[in-house]
Amino acid sequence: MTPQNKPCRFSLLSASVSVVLAALSMPAAAIEAGAAPAARPAGGILTTGLSLASSGDETGLLTSQAQELYLEVVLNQSATGRLARFVMEEGQLRASVGTLRELGIKWPGSASAAGLVALRDIPGLQADYDAARQRISLSLPLAMLDRAPVRFGFSQPDAPRIDPATRAPGLILNYDWYGQRGDGYGSLSGWNELRLFGVGPGTWSNTMNSRLVYGQGLDGESIYRHENVRLDTSWQLDLPDRMLSVSVGDAVSGAVSWSRATRFGGVRVSRNFSLQPYRVTAPLASFTGEAALPSTVDLLINGLRQSSQQVQPGQFQIDSVPALNGAGHAQLVITDLNGRSQLVNFSLYGSPELLQAGLSDWSVDMGVVRQEYGNQSFAYADDPMAIASGRYGLSDRTTLEAHAETTRGLQLGGIGGVWLLGSRGGVFSGAIAGSSHAGNSGLQGSASYQWSSPAFNLFLGSTRRDAEFRDVASLENSVLPRGTDQAFLGFNSWLGQWGTSYVSQQYASEERTRFLSLSWSRQLPVGGNLNFSVNRDLGRRDGYSAYLSWSMPLDRYTSVSASGRHSRNARNVSAEVSRAAPADLGGWGWRAQSTLGDNAGAQAQISQLGRYGQWLAGADHWRGSKGLDSSTSIYANANGGLVLMGGHAYAMRRVDDSFALVSTHGVANVPVKLENRLVGHTDDNGLLFINRLNAWQRNQLSIDPMQLPADMLVERTTLDAVPQSRSGMLADFAMRRIVSVQASLRDDAGEPVAAGSEVFLLAADGGAPVPLTFVGHDGAIYLQDPPGNARLQVKSRSRSCSATLPAVPGSSSRVDLGELTCR
Repeated sequence: MTPQNKPCRFSLLSASVSVVLAALSMPAAAIEAGAAPAARPAGGILTTGLSLASSGDETGLLTSQAQELYLEVVLNQSATGRLARFVMEEGQLRASVGTLRELGIKWPGSASAAGLVALRDIPGLQADYDAARQRISLSLPLAMLDRAPVRFGFSQPDAPRIDPATRAPGLILNYDWYGQRGDGYGSLSGWNELRLFGVGPGTWSNTMNSRLVYGQGLDGESIYRHENVRLDTSWQLDLPDRMLSVSVGDAVSGAVSWSRATRFGGVRVSRNFSLQPYRVTAPLASFTGEAALPSTVDLLINGLRQSSQQVQPGQFQIDSVPALNGAGHAQLVITDLNGRSQLVNFSLYGSPELLQAGLSDWSVDMGVVRQEYGNQSFAYADDPMAIASGRYGLSDRTTLEAHAETTRGLQLGGIGGVWLLGSRGGVFSGAIAGSSHAGNSGLQGSASYQWSSPAFNLFLGSTRRDAEFRDVASLENSVLPRGTDQAFLGFNSWLGQWGTSYVSQQYASEERTRFLSLSWSRQLPVGGNLNFSVNRDLGRRDGYSAYLSWSMPLDRYTSVSASGRHSRNARNVSAEVSRAAPADLGGWGWRAQSTLGDNAGAQAQISQLGRYGQWLAGADHWRGSKGLDSSTSIYANANGGLVLMGGHAYAMRRVDDSFALVSTHGVANVPVKLENRLVGHTDDNGLLFINRLNAWQRNQLSIDPMQLPADMLVERTTLDAVPQSRSGMLADFAMRRIVSVQASLRDDAGEPVAAGSEVFLLAADGGAPVPLTFVGHDGAIYLQDPPGNARLQVKSRSRSCSATLPAVPGSSSRVDLGELTCR
């Protein structure tokens, strides 16, 4: 049976079954009278009108002239993959109302109708009955389709799983030290972090600042002062499946846009979307349309294609990841199977401030407020406090916000929201909060509006507080302004990018400060970028400054720039040329700058970024002006990290987040790539540290096997490294050297064994033979790491024989055993 015959035979079988069913359904009298069955029409087209065959029960509708058929249904040239019940009576095909609804066809008649409907009587419906194939093709207008919209497009991806085999305990010491020596003084300051990971759940961290100052004071006395200040000590546990983080120790409290965060020591529990970085939190852009025929739908946003989907006749909905921040334009290009296209345009607006409907973001903080951060190691408030913040996506257009704080003598609570106005009317946000402190009540209100597009941006915001409003941070001498106003306007034109901003702020018992700025930038046709800005302090007659700069890259790492500044206190021009060290492979960098005018001087600097860290050194000289003495100083900086992992200590670059220890099993000088960028070569021990990995994401690491010796067997050349936050992981590229053995098998007569014969390794313990390879031309076989003195069995269609391998020398990677007799 050929595939072409299958539908025909299936149709014949269906036709036979239909005839039997029709015969069984005839009344006995009709059979005895020898009533002839109704003639079956050939394929044809039946159209128009509306009528019911009868109003009785469907099972009792068949007359002596009726024939029951179960037909394959094609709807608007799209195969439905379903068989439906039809009745042939008096040359007409009929179907029940229930059958029509199951096929997704609107029934314009009474919903309680229970009889059979003649297809030719339904307005707009065309039916083409193919008796040979037992198939019916229905064609109808799009308005008659009654199907639920089919949803396509984006679905939230699963969070990447961390392979337990890649986890390893370790200890990191990060350092960043800066030293300076000038005229009569010197200083040394450093930041250090000690981090423990992979030992039990969570990650431990401690950071510290150190300072040393020495020299001679204005009174001629010597100065020598040093101090060590603890910054943060914490333990954090991440639960990626629940997008939840728990932190114990020093932390920063949660906040919403209209509240302030506070440093504290205690416990913090919060939603953490960064644990599932592939999850989209902003509302999806949804587009609906309809197709009369099977079609291809392309979605374009701002002219860039985002997706392409195959759709069946009916309504459809395509969800897309928000591809813009602000106003944009979307198009659906619907192309049916006949090549006809139609274009549907949409206006849309995206904002990361909105949450998807039903999604929540929250945090709860309990502890004591941190005091004198950066100056004292263990200064905390006496009274406990609690802070809670939350955001909830009420709908894709509305996100509700709430915030509460409490400590001894203070209670604060507020609510707010973010609203998308229309399809592209911008985003409005507003909030109101109240506080009670020492018997006094205070209020805060805020509102803002933002609209942005590729060509135009607008932001307006204002916050007002009365004199009695307090929050937890204000109790620790962090004063709140009474009022703040902000406005920004920017637009693009063929002359360049323009922007203007206004900021106003007022504290209690102080005058209002107001600043106005204007900026302009343009990419020059001759090369480089030109920037100009003017700033004005509206509270002072002479409070203005102007800045003009030009910059141009010479290559990927080298650039030149020139700038000029004019203000009440200074007028100068400067020129600079610099080269940045390559971030991946490292290398040398340098910078030279010269300034003329007020505060004239020069500066030179050289730096080097290597696999063990980064250092720089420089010198500067500034000529005194307006009563200031000239000064000359030299400075140096070094930063990097020391890692204890896998029983070894290593020096590497500073590790701010996650990293991987790549192992090639002792093979040195293997090139390693991160996301197809060469980042280094393994050392003599076959190891390479790679930092700057993205936590909880798939970071593709790969090696280049073309750079390896021919006798090296590599199990895999790529892997997805998924590290935990602020931790290290193992990335293992297993490889080993192999011995390649070739030989020529001959039979007892000295003739080559037939090509295509299969070669098996006979087990020494009498177990089942293990397939190894096949015999090639002229009896040639190629084996990889065969055991010495192994017995081989060779099978072909005509004969079977066996051969014994001699001992294979291990000193060579490629061995030719010559001719072997297979007996």
